Amino acid sequence: MIEPVRRGVVLLCLLAAACAGTAPPPKTPAAAAPGAVAKAPAGPSVGPPVTLLPPATARPFQMATVSVGSFERLLANGVKLVGSAVPIPMTADGLRDMLLSEAGLAPEVAANLDLASPCGAAVVALDEKGRSGVVLAIPARGPAEAEKLIAALGKPVMTSGPLTMLANGAGKSQGWVYRAGAVVVIGDEVDAMARGTMLALEARHPSADDATTTIYPEAIARAHGTDVKSAIAAFLEQMRQMQTAQTAVMTPDSYYETFGTLLGLVGDAERVEIGLALDPARGLILKARLMARPGTTLEAAAREVRPFEIDRAVLGGAGAPLMIGATSIGTVWKQIMGHYRDRLAADKTKAAAAALAYYDAYLAGMVGGGQSGMVAITKESPYLTGAFSTPLKDAATAAKVGGALGRMDTAATSALLRAQLGNAAAMLDWTSKRETVGKAKAIRFRVTIKKDSAIDSAAVRKWIGSGFDLYQAVAGTRVVVTFGRDARARLAAIASGKAAAPVKSASFTEAETGAKGRDGFYYFDLAPVLGLVGTLGASPRLAAIARGGSGPIPLVFTAGGDGAGKTWTMDLTLPLTAFTSIGALVTAGAMNQ
Repeated sequence: MIEPVRRGVVLLCLLAAACAGTAPPPKTPAAAAPGAVAKAPAGPSVGPPVTLLPPATARPFQMATVSVGSFERLLANGVKLVGSAVPIPMTADGLRDMLLSEAGLAPEVAANLDLASPCGAAVVALDEKGRSGVVLAIPARGPAEAEKLIAALGKPVMTSGPLTMLANGAGKSQGWVYRAGAVVVIGDEVDAMARGTMLALEARHPSADDATTTIYPEAIARAHGTDVKSAIAAFLEQMRQMQTAQTAVMTPDSYYETFGTLLGLVGDAERVEIGLALDPARGLILKARLMARPGTTLEAAAREVRPFEIDRAVLGGAGAPLMIGATSIGTVWKQIMGHYRDRLAADKTKAAAAALAYYDAYLAGMVGGGQSGMVAITKESPYLTGAFSTPLKDAATAAKVGGALGRMDTAATSALLRAQLGNAAAMLDWTSKRETVGKAKAIRFRVTIKKDSAIDSAAVRKWIGSGFDLYQAVAGTRVVVTFGRDARARLAAIASGKAAAPVKSASFTEAETGAKGRDGFYYFDLAPVLGLVGTLGASPRLAAIARGGSGPIPLVFTAGGDGAGKTWTMDLTLPLTAFTSIGALVTAGAMNQ
């Protein structure tokens, strides 16, 4: 039963039990020849006794657990949510029966399962070389039904204390089983059952989420003979090597630094809970809750509560909004920006001194209000346009930052870009010059793809054209960056104090209101991307779908602490609006086949 059980984890515990049941029951023996003396069937052998560790004792081996409050509720909510996008000729009961049939459980056997009750799973370490075992706790309708389910899984061949080894009719697949009242616990290995049975039973609990996976970073690292910090460093290095081997496109050093900082938060967590909720009224919601260990960066980040603020000046402009968002500048982002400064300080070129002076003034002048921005897609190349804003402390601070920016020349701006882009800067060419834009003294960058570089291709040039403009300036008491086709006009409007047009999107307004009090908020609309891909692509069907258009396809991300230093959370939501819009696209695609 080893592989079927492992596959079952992917189906959130219940189907794991069903997969374990794919082994057919023992075949009925052929009738004995006339006159033959029937032998009494041999009972299961008796193995060494096994002690099931209590949860407190087994905790150091616990790498992860999975909890599903109700598989019936999970299926019902999933069918309703998908049905809001595309009418499907299937009910939750029909989907349940299909899945159980695919798993090999006959209807009369599946009838013994209690799909409305919680089920659980535990992944436990078996040694320090990466070996692990999976144990599943599946509820039946009662003790008698649990026995029927066990009988359907295989024939008893050995007992070891409270455990029983089962084998299928051919004896080629074996696994262990334990019954706790009406709950059947199954696993591949006896050691895993000893360590994980009580943990899997403990994982059976109701939850606000439809399914919750809990990860224990330290236990996972220990099970692989390392520690969390070393494991993260090794993982990032492996990513670098894979990227280098697979593509000539250089990933910016800043990407690995930022990703490493975020992974460091996971390493600071005592445990990480990832919840999945399928809400027919709200959509699909993923929630990551990081439980902080005392004295860590994660604890400091969780203690800070700095609600995001979107500078309305960045809104408006040309194009359809692709992203609108803001984040406060707290512990995590200060670390990430510190990486940029360290790289700039290590640059020994003469021009780097002016760049460092500007960046230091910029960092010192920032306030907790954070950064906000908007990116949009236009109908002409370069297709991306947008604006970002960072508030400064006061007018005196703004004058100091503006003065440092005014002393930047092309060589200094090159040093600043190298510090932020790292090795990826080698793929770009740029020029810079000072310009007066409305009331602002700005630096204009002209960015182009370096000829014969790794990203010099017809597809990339199709997207960005011959290049794009980027402006950076101090406007009032904020640092503003604009880019794209209307970069100059956007900067002039912001510098003049002209009010930006409000975003006419009910889904954005709802998402922003719902994120109130969070440290970070980002609203993405995938519809403009699909429309542009359909327009630029060679597929007539995609082009027809793009012409038909659709409503917004929002994806909403929020993050923030609890103010007590205990929990830092990240939420990713695909609202109901996204499902209905996707349904419209699917319908349009079907009509254009």
